[in-house]
Amino acid sequence: LGRKASLGLLGLTSGLTAYCGVFYVPSRAPRKGETVVVTGAAGAVGSIAIQLCKSTGARVIGVAGGQKKGDYLMNDLNCDGVIDYKNTSNVSLNDQIAATCPDGIDFIYDNVGGSILDALLFNINAKGRVVICGAISQYSGNLHNSKGGDMGNTIQGPSSYLKLAEKGAEMRGFNVMQHMMKLPFMMLGMIYLWARGKVVMNEHIE
Repeated sequence: LGRKASLGLLGLTSGLTAYCGVFYVPSRAPRKGETVVVTGAAGAVGSIAIQLCKSTGARVIGVAGGQKKGDYLMNDLNCDGVIDYKNTSNVSLNDQIAATCPDGIDFIYDNVGGSILDALLFNINAKGRVVICGAISQYSGNLHNSKGGDMGNTIQGPSSYLKLAEKGAEMRGFNVMQHMMKLPFMMLGMIYLWARGKVVMNEHIE
């Protein structure tokens, strides 16, 4: 691995955040045969989370917007399916979820929040795991401008959260800084998977 890996696979806020969220935050990492959905799947964290989940033998669905990102997920990252949240004129978001996740969802790695997370939660399976890494859909609002915990109408939280109780599922949020004691193990684990060809570092420079 070259020096650029410090911004990608071994980057604290990219690759290592993905590794932490997949393997250390949930009570159980994805398993072979399970269905995993990663939102923000074409981004720096999501694209690596996709590969990490694939390395477990799970069936992985990526959520992204637009044909170009969808092609990247399918052709470069070998996703088992793609949900295009921007292309809902012909097939709704719920119908896309039903088509790509016919047996429900066992594991969600969420970078987006909002209505997409809501739709996914409605399809969570018994004992499912939801990892909250970010909330891209909410960043343009007043996420950090509330006072005293009063979000008003500016933040869209998960209205389908009772599905967690119904299915006995879990939802855990994290910040990689909360897991710094595991940093050496995360780095070693990532290097091991890279050496076996399970993860690659893609770059996009503008």
